[in-house]
Amino acid sequence: MSDMDFRIGPAITHFLHTQGPRGFLWRFALAYALVTLALQAISLWTQGPVYEIYLRACAENDCNFEPYIDDLNAVSMQTNALSLLMLPLTLGIWTVFEGASQRRYIRAEGFQIRLGADEGRLALVGLIWFALLVAGYFALAFGVALPAVIAGLAFGVLGGVLAGGVVFLGLMFAGLYLFARLSPASALTIRDQQIRFFEGWSLTRGQGLGLAGSYFLLMLAMMLVMLVFYALLFFLGFVLLMPTISAAEGSDVAAATIAGIRQPAFWAPMSLASLLLLTLFGVGAHALGGPAAWFVLRNTDAGGAVISETFE
Repeated sequence: MSDMDFRIGPAITHFLHTQGPRGFLWRFALAYALVTLALQAISLWTQGPVYEIYLRACAENDCNFEPYIDDLNAVSMQTNALSLLMLPLTLGIWTVFEGASQRRYIRAEGFQIRLGADEGRLALVGLIWFALLVAGYFALAFGVALPAVIAGLAFGVLGGVLAGGVVFLGLMFAGLYLFARLSPASALTIRDQQIRFFEGWSLTRGQGLGLAGSYFLLMLAMMLVMLVFYALLFFLGFVLLMPTISAAEGSDVAAATIAGIRQPAFWAPMSLASLLLLTLFGVGAHALGGPAAWFVLRNTDAGGAVISETFE
C-alpha cells in the first residue's frame, strides 16, 4: 500500500466504526474527563501559590512581577518538587487509557480500566515517546535559534524572523512525519503482546504522508474545539467573578478574586463546564489512536503486517 492508496477519511473516522460492545466511546470519554479533571485539580492545588502571586501582581501592580520575585522564588522550589511527582501519575493515566483505547481497536473489547501486562508494556512505550519528545524539544529550540541568529546577523531582524519561521515549520512537519511513522507502536504492542515501538518504521514505509495528514486533520479539529471551549470557559469564569471584582476596591481586588474562586458558586459551574470540555478531549484522545490502529488492522487483514528489521 502506497501513500496514494492510503485513505485519510476512513483513518480519521475509524474511532466511530469499531467492532465490539456498544457504549464504549461515551464511557471512555466520561472516565477520561473525570480522571483528567481530578488530575488538573491536583495540579492547580500544587501550583496554587504561584498562580496567587501572579494574580496579586496583575491586580495590585499592573502585572509588574519585579516586586514579587522573592515571593516567587520562595514557593517555586516546593511547587516544582510537587509537579515532578505528577509525572509518574500522568504516565500511569496515559497508560491505562491508551490500553483501553487500543484494546477496543485491536481486540474489539468493551471499555475497561485495568492494570495488567498490556499496561506494563505500554508504560515503556510511553517512556520512549517521552524521551523522543524531550529530544525533539531541544532539537526544535536549537534548530530554530541557530539559523535565526545567523540570518539575523546577515540580513537583519526580519531575515532572522523569516529564517526561524521557515525552519520552525520544517521541523514541525518533520516531527509530525516521524510521529506518524512510529504511531503504530501502541497498536502493535497490544496486537503482538510484545513491546513494539521502532518496528512501526518499516511497517509504515510508503504511508507516512497519509498517516501524517490524518493526524494533522485530527489535531487541527481538536485545536479548534479547544480554542472555542476555552474561550467560552474564560468568558464563564469572567462572568462569575465580575460581581466580586466590581465590589472590591483598590488592593482588595486580588484577595476578593481569590476568595471568589474558592466559593462553590464559582468552582461548581466551572467544574461542570470543564468536565464537558474534557469529555470532548476524551473523544479526541481515543480518536487519535484510530489512524494507526486502522492501518495496523488493514495490514493484518491483508497479511502484510509482518515485523521485519526496524530500519531496513
